[in-house]
Amino acid sequence: MRRLLPLPVVFALLFVPLQSLSGTVYACSCIETTVEERVQSSDVVAVGTVLSVYEDQTAGSGDGMFADVDGLVRVSTYYKGSGPSEIAVDDPPSGGTCGVIGSDSVGREAVLFLELSGGEYGTSLCAGTQFYGDDGVSAQVIAGIEAVTGPGVAPEGPPPQDEPAEHAEGTPWEIVLPLAFAIPLAVLFVPAFVRRRGGR
Repeated sequence: MRRLLPLPVVFALLFVPLQSLSGTVYACSCIETTVEERVQSSDVVAVGTVLSVYEDQTAGSGDGMFADVDGLVRVSTYYKGSGPSEIAVDDPPSGGTCGVIGSDSVGREAVLFLELSGGEYGTSLCAGTQFYGDDGVSAQVIAGIEAVTGPGVAPEGPPPQDEPAEHAEGTPWEIVLPLAFAIPLAVLFVPAFVRRRGGR
């Protein structure tokens, strides 16, 4: 007579593979940290707005289920480190694998806790990066950052010009002044010159 496996063993054999699958694909589990700990463990801390997003096509960037969406961010303030006014930010897919940036992120402002490696900026939910309005990101978070770093600084260099200048460069005075004298003289002398020629 064949012995059956105990019921708890059967459940364990069925449940453990599903648990491990859901843990890698659907869940993002981070150790809770304070703002001070996040600042200290980051290479760069900044605040910026997502200008655009794009899908990371490099090998191993996705997890097979969710697209790996990264973003171009315009930085308004650096609290730790420094850099340009626009940076490309790389993070994992946002469908549950600790990514922050998604297709709906354009135009949103975020507090960025970044790792700098080989000139590339990387982040994740576990690093502490959050958008304003998510999980209570507010002035208190910025105050916590400034308590560690002091006041922030502007990006290096001027921001990129998105729009043409409001007015064109003025006409040089070297052209304007001679014309200002020549036009009245022409009005006075040309008719007299024409009359003299006609009287001959």
